[in-house]
Amino acid sequence: AEGGAGGGAGGGGVGGGGGVAAGAPRSLLSSMGVSDADVLWRRWLRQADSTASRGQAPPPIPDGLVWGGVPAFLRARVWLRCSGALRYVRLLPGYYDVTVTKARFSVSAQVASEVERDLHRTFPNHPHFSGQMSLGVRALRRVLLAFAHHNPEVGYCQALNYVCGLLLIANSFEEEPTFWLLACVVEQFTPDFYSKEMSGITTQQESFNRFVLAILPQLAAHIERVGMPLSFVTTNWFMTLFANCLPSETVMRIWDVLFFDGPLVLSLVGAALMKFGAKRLMTTSSLTDVAEQLTALGRDEWDADALLAAACFRGMDKQQRAVLAGMRRLNAEMMGAVRRSHSDMVNRLI
Repeated sequence: AEGGAGGGAGGGGVGGGGGVAAGAPRSLLSSMGVSDADVLWRRWLRQADSTASRGQAPPPIPDGLVWGGVPAFLRARVWLRCSGALRYVRLLPGYYDVTVTKARFSVSAQVASEVERDLHRTFPNHPHFSGQMSLGVRALRRVLLAFAHHNPEVGYCQALNYVCGLLLIANSFEEEPTFWLLACVVEQFTPDFYSKEMSGITTQQESFNRFVLAILPQLAAHIERVGMPLSFVTTNWFMTLFANCLPSETVMRIWDVLFFDGPLVLSLVGAALMKFGAKRLMTTSSLTDVAEQLTALGRDEWDADALLAAACFRGMDKQQRAVLAGMRRLNAEMMGAVRRSHSDMVNRLI
């Protein structure tokens, strides 16, 4: 059947072995209960703090727990530890404040103008982003300009405003941890997504296209007949990490997996969204219709459990499993580079 849900992506995360989606999130929470998950996350945080004090990587954690979601009240602490951002906060005290000051003089007028233009497009319905002098807008401006100084090769790229804005929300508008999380996202977890050439996005898109062709061949053929390049819409998914495409709580659940398992989850979620919308998409007859339907996918996807369960893709055939295996190998290589880059980044900045 077109879009048959299938394909477990097995074992481990950043700390546990490089796989993706060992178990559907809904089954984990129904079997252990939310309070039990909270206990396991608190235990992991204590272990992560202990290993961090010895300069070691965070401990492994079951994939099912990651895909089941980090409790909202623990999310900022978990992201800081599993991303490696907390290490920079501790080893480089004052770096962010100094960078904010330097950015006032070093960032070009063009970059500053691009940042300013996008500030008021960022979650305008959120109470903390609803005015030029609002808490969110002022914090977003400082963090984005500081990052432009910190990484002049990227500077500012459209879409980072959404990523940074949601990181600010998750961190209760604390700027220093948000800055370091943004640096980890851009420089380690989504390499070259935001470079001038955007080669990372090209690689992500090519991988995604192969996966969609393998699991949704009829839909892929229909979209090709209409003449609609998937990248016309899905590049925005990957550039914003879904931050302006899905409800924020759903996005944060996806980012839970991103920080542990890497960017493969972006392709899996994108394919799950297309599977959910396959019937509507198959009825389209023009490029405009396809674009409108693709753009609308996920806007009301409040059930993060259902979306992430679908993104596990169980029951695939041999060819589909082979495509996913290739994606997993690429993701594992990328995550290995993430772990190696943590120390390189610190050495460069100290």
